Amino acid sequence: MKKLKVLLASMTALCLLAGNLPVVKQVMPFTIYASAKDTEEFATSGTCGENLTWNFEKSTGTLTISGTGAMEDWYYTSPGWYNLCKTIKKVIIEDGVTTIGVGAFWECSALESIIIPDSVTRIESGTFIDTPWLERKRKENPLVIINGILIDGKTCKQKKITIPDGVKTIGNYAFDDCNALESITIPDSVTVIKANAFSDCSALESIVIPDSVTTIEACAFYNCFALESIVIPDSVTTIGGDAFKRTQWLKDKIEENPLVIVNGILINGQTCEKKIIIPENVTTIAEYAFYGCESLTSVTIPNSVTSIEKSAFSSCSALESITIPDSVTIIKASTFNYCESLKSILIPNSVTIIEDWAFSYCFALESITIPNSVTTIGESAFCSCSALKSITIPNSVTSIKFLAFDCKNLETIKIENPECEIEDYENCTIFDRATIYGYDNSTAQAYAEKYDREFVSLGEAPVYEIGDINRDGAINVTDIIYLQKYLHGKQNISQRQYALADMNQDNMINIFDFVLLKNKILNKK
Repeated sequence: MKKLKVLLASMTALCLLAGNLPVVKQVMPFTIYASAKDTEEFATSGTCGENLTWNFEKSTGTLTISGTGAMEDWYYTSPGWYNLCKTIKKVIIEDGVTTIGVGAFWECSALESIIIPDSVTRIESGTFIDTPWLERKRKENPLVIINGILIDGKTCKQKKITIPDGVKTIGNYAFDDCNALESITIPDSVTVIKANAFSDCSALESIVIPDSVTTIEACAFYNCFALESIVIPDSVTTIGGDAFKRTQWLKDKIEENPLVIVNGILINGQTCEKKIIIPENVTTIAEYAFYGCESLTSVTIPNSVTSIEKSAFSSCSALESITIPDSVTIIKASTFNYCESLKSILIPNSVTIIEDWAFSYCFALESITIPNSVTTIGESAFCSCSALKSITIPNSVTSIKFLAFDCKNLETIKIENPECEIEDYENCTIFDRATIYGYDNSTAQAYAEKYDREFVSLGEAPVYEIGDINRDGAINVTDIIYLQKYLHGKQNISQRQYALADMNQDNMINIFDFVLLKNKILNKK
C-alpha cells in the first residue's frame, strides 16, 4: 500500500501544480492484507460490475470473473477480492467482459497468470501495478500489449520507439516518466491516446499523430517540457483537459493567440483578460480550458459550441457574466464552480442536466432561472451559493441530488414537480432554514414533514393534458423533442410524465405514441 499511496500522492501533486484536480482519482482504503490462514473470514464471491460476478477458489488461488459488460472502477473503494489479494495466483476473465477497471489487481503480489479474452477492449489505469505477471511481461517485451492496447512501456530505455502496427490504444500512463524517450512513431492503427500516456516524458521533442487518431485524453503529453512540434490531424475530435499543458508547443501557441483552438476545440484560454468573444468555428470548450483565469470578466459563447466540458471556467474568480448558447444541452461537472463574482446566469431551454458541483461556491450568485427542460440537478450543484435566497425548481426536474441547495442564506425553494426525487439528507440537500413550497401530497411535502421544515402548500397538483409531457401547460414541439429523447434513451421521465406520453393509453411508450403526438400538434396548427 505504501507504494500506491506515494504514487497517488505524486499524481495528485502533479495535477494540483497545474491547478487541476487529478485525472486519476482512485484512492484505495487503508486495508490490511490478510495472510492465507486468515482468508476464511473474507467473502470469496460477489459482484464487480452491473452484470459481472467474481468467485475465488481458495484451494487453487484462482479468481474467476464472469458475465457481460464493464468491470467497475475502484476510485474510492477496493474490489471485493482486495483482502484476498496476496493469495490470488491466477485470474480468469471469461468471455463477455469488456473492461478491466481502475486498480483491479493493483498489488496482487502473488499473481502470476491472467487469462484475458478478446472481448476485453478497455484496460484502465493501475490495473496490474506490482504484480509478478506484469514484471514477467515486461521482461518478455518492454512494450506490453494486450488485445491491441499498449498498457505499459515504462521500462523502455530507448531514445526512439516505434509502436508496432495493430495497436489501437496507447493506454493510461503507458510511457509516463520515460525520461530517455526523445521520439516515438505511432502507427495508423492507433485511434486513442489515453490519459497521461506520455506525461513527464521530459526529453520528447516532437510527435506526429496519425490521422487514425480521434481522441487524445487528459494530460496525455503533460509536462513534456521539450515538446516543440506536434502534428495533430483533422481526425482528432476530442482533446482532454491539459493534454498539452507545460509543453513548449502550447507556450508558443499561447504567444500567437491566447485562445488556443485545435480542430474546433478550444483547449486553452487561461491567459485571457477581461472580455472575450469565442469565435464561431469553436464547437467544444475543453476541460479546464479557462481554469483559474483570474482576469477574465465576461465571455460570449457562439451557437457553434455544443459542449462545454467539466471545469472549463472553474476558479475564474472575476467572471461576472456569461451567456450559454441554446446549442448546449448539459452543464458539466464543476463548469462554473468557484466563479466567485458571477451574479446571475441564464440557462437556455436546451439544457437538460446540471451536473455535480456545476455552480458550487459561486458566492455572488443572487438569482438563477432553471428552465423547464432541466430534468436533473446534480450533487452540490449550487452548494455554498451564499447570496442565493430564492429559487424555483420547475416541474421538469425529476431529481435533486445530495447537497444541491446547501446554501446558508436560502430562504425559499419552490418545487413544482410533485414527484421530484429529493435525495434524503436532513440538513444537506436543501438548507435547513429554507421554507419549502410544494403541492399537497408531494415529495416536497414529505421531505419537509420528515425533517420538520416549514412547508407552504401550493394546493393540489395540476392535471395536465395527455401530450404535455414537460408539463408546461402547452402541447408543442418541445414535447416532441422530450419524447424523442426518451425513446432514444437520452431522457428520464417520471411516472406521471410517462402517463402523459402514452398517447394511445396502452401502457407502453413507443413510436406509435410519437406519431400520435406529432399528429396532434399538426392538427392544432
